Formats: sequence, C-alpha cells, structure tokens
Amino acid sequence: MSKIVQAVNVMIANKEKITDVKQIGTELYFLYDKKYRWSIMRDNDTDDYFLYFYQTNLSIEELAVSCQEPDFRVDLVCYKAREIGTKEAFSTFRDLFQILKEKVLGVDEVLDDIIGDDVPF
Repeated sequence: MSKIVQAVNVMIANKEKITDVKQIGTELYFLYDKKYRWSIMRDNDTDDYFLYFYQTNLSIEELAVSCQEPDFRVDLVCYKAREIGTKEAFSTFRDLFQILKEKVLGVDEVLDDIIGDDVPF
C-alpha cells in the first residue's frame, strides 16, 4: 500500500481532525489536524479522484479562492487514484471525498439530529 493511501486512511479514521471544509466548484478544500492543507476533486469524465497537498500558510478560505486565479502559484503535490492504480486507492479517495461532501452539507449534524430523535426499541 502506498504511503498516501495509508495517510488518507488515517484521515478517514480521524475525520474529526478534518476541518475548514470549503467547496469551490467541484473541488473540496480542507485542513487536516489544524496544519495540513489539502483538496480533492472528482473528474466525472474519467471517474478519477485527484488529491492535492499544498505547502502554504494560507487559510483554507484564502487557498480555495486563490487557486481559482490563473496566475496563482503554490507548491503542491497531486495524487491521482488512477495513477496509484489500486482498487484500495480509488475506494479510499472516494471515501474521503464523500466525508468532505457530508461535512460541507452538514450531514453529520442532520444525522445526529435524526438519531437523537429516535426512541429506543
């Protein structure tokens, strides 16, 4: 298993450390463990996921907005699930993408609200 897949699995297992999720277009930007800046996007045409790690001190909000500027430059690394080439990489990136979508939409709070209203059997 590649190191990036292991790292993403740790992020998924510790999803409470994923904060500041912002969506710009189809890309989801987030902060992990209050210090690591990432984004992920899904290419619907190729059914591939692209995960980016950014080496910057910009806030997630500033990073997300700045990345839309054509002249913006930042040091980054891109990981493509298809290039890693394993089913685990694809499913791991897909799971992370889903968690981020749920955070953007506030699904955790909705589900907690629904579950909290449930009367035990």
